[in-house]
Amino acid sequence: MNYQITLLPSGETYFADENQSILQAALNNSIMLPHACKSGCCGACKAQLRSGTTRSMQENSAINLTENDQHEILLCCHTPQSNLSIYLPQYSGQTNQVVKKIKARIDHIRICNHYAVIHLQLPSKKTFTYQAGQYIDIILQNGQRRSYSIAGYNANTHQLIIHVRYHEGGAFSAPIFDGRMQCKDMLQIEGPLGSFQLSDQPKDLIMLATGTGLAPLMAMLSCLSEQHFSQNIYLYWGVATEQDLYDAQLLDQLCDQLSNAKWTPVLSRPASDWTGKQGYVQQIALQQHADMSQYLVYACGNPQMIAQAQALFTSQANLATNAFFADNFTPTI
Repeated sequence: MNYQITLLPSGETYFADENQSILQAALNNSIMLPHACKSGCCGACKAQLRSGTTRSMQENSAINLTENDQHEILLCCHTPQSNLSIYLPQYSGQTNQVVKKIKARIDHIRICNHYAVIHLQLPSKKTFTYQAGQYIDIILQNGQRRSYSIAGYNANTHQLIIHVRYHEGGAFSAPIFDGRMQCKDMLQIEGPLGSFQLSDQPKDLIMLATGTGLAPLMAMLSCLSEQHFSQNIYLYWGVATEQDLYDAQLLDQLCDQLSNAKWTPVLSRPASDWTGKQGYVQQIALQQHADMSQYLVYACGNPQMIAQAQALFTSQANLATNAFFADNFTPTI
């Protein structure tokens, strides 16, 4: 059965099936509600249920008991069981940003250890606009989708950059790394997608990334450079070994373009001669920023890092609950 969903305060409405998440139904209707992970971890799609009843599809790890008492729900984790009214103060209605399916050509592949940086050439006659932090879906020939954050896009050359981590047997990553997929091969992409974006608050920033979670943060750094952002930026990038720091040189360049930005590599399995930081990015950031009350935090990477970072920073470093923005992902083979 379909139920009507009313979004407040925008007043927009759409219909969702009782077996479909409220978020997915919105996306299927080209309504780009705030979201990121779609797995109940990041809290980006948190909303207040004003009327109606829902059914939980999975555990809401980003919702605590207090919030449950206040009828807070995650749109990715709930299906409608009646007509609903949902309050989303961070959503002001549809924008002019259009999600498109586009043919793209692989223009360049650079492999570094377990990671690949891929440049996709988009058609020059197709307009593509996105907000730093968003992602694209690559639609494979069998209809499977793989999501990748946009690390950068050049509107003059129409080149879009994504970062891919190797997974054994991966539907998209394995062919990239074993050579079955090469330059000049064509792909179908859909985007831009997601609502992991920069806030307009002029505050110092802490950025956390694990693995290819670096990609959207690099896009954000580029955007901040264009805006002549002058506040402090501290980025912590966690990988296993020094060989996994696949975009260290470009990260240096991006930080040099900003007046007060620095990044710190954090290795979880360093070699014996490594003299830098080791452990986990959330722990290193907490050590170096005991008081985060005047910061905004952007985190992208595995769900465990994000959940722990949010818990640590809000409980031990005075970070405001609404000052933590996250995009986490569970790798799909």
